[in-house]
Amino acid sequence: MEERDLTTVRTIFRTAFATFVGAPDPENFLVDQECIFTRWRADPAAGLVAERSGELMGSNLAANWGSFGFFGPLTIRPELWDGGIAQHLLARTMELFEQWGVRESGLFTFPNSTKHVNLYQKFGYWPRFLTAVMTKNAAGEAGAFTGYSTLSQDGRAEALRACRELSDSIFAGLDLTGEIEAVARQNLGETILLWGGNRLDGFAVCYCGKDTEAGPDNCYVKFAASRPDPKSFQRLLESCEGLAVARGLSKLEAGVNTARIQAYRLMLDLGFRTQIQGVAMHRHNQTAWNRPDVFAVDDWR
Repeated sequence: MEERDLTTVRTIFRTAFATFVGAPDPENFLVDQECIFTRWRADPAAGLVAERSGELMGSNLAANWGSFGFFGPLTIRPELWDGGIAQHLLARTMELFEQWGVRESGLFTFPNSTKHVNLYQKFGYWPRFLTAVMTKNAAGEAGAFTGYSTLSQDGRAEALRACRELSDSIFAGLDLTGEIEAVARQNLGETILLWGGNRLDGFAVCYCGKDTEAGPDNCYVKFAASRPDPKSFQRLLESCEGLAVARGLSKLEAGVNTARIQAYRLMLDLGFRTQIQGVAMHRHNQTAWNRPDVFAVDDWR
């Protein structure tokens, strides 16, 4: 994928999803929400396109989280559906994961679509637990936290080291450095850092508002993780809500895999409610960090 492709890729993405969900006005579907340009800028080498005779037919975006990779949105022009184009893109995506040396990989897809599930099973991905994409009204005040954007260069280096240490504790080699730096570099939101003395108790990568993955009036938690205790996780979510309020946003959105049953139940107790749900598909049917003892937020969209 090259920069000159981005406008066409975004148009195909919006048209494909609008067609699938039956949206009445595909041209204005998700116009205030952006993921194509921002993800490509985060890592241009992770964007793939399928072309025929110079015409762009579809695309896929992959994400490198250290030892883990995921992909999407994978979209094809609707008039070209069922023509095998997605399989060509997926084959190249699998090669990309091999180049990165990821240990495991996954994706988020529609649980009611047998076509999608069957397609991904051809590449070794198997459906496991549902992922609930949840929202709540943002009304609370945040406790004390540090914003990554406010740190010096040395402070940022220390913060990234601490984030890697925490993410590694829930899945060996898991590394959100690319996401954190992309949010800061593109001014897409903030990464919240919760310190407990000299130890990082939690961090959250948040997108804020229009023209980001969040969309208007929304704070979207792309990834968050805390130490394995409910109090740290609750403090982290409350800090995300406080960030939303501070940015003038009325809604907080976060996804959680329901295999992380303690995290899921706590979010319900805190007033989060599921708006959409997908199924997490794991290559070779592995678990990654979708375990009951993990307090983490993400949805692999």
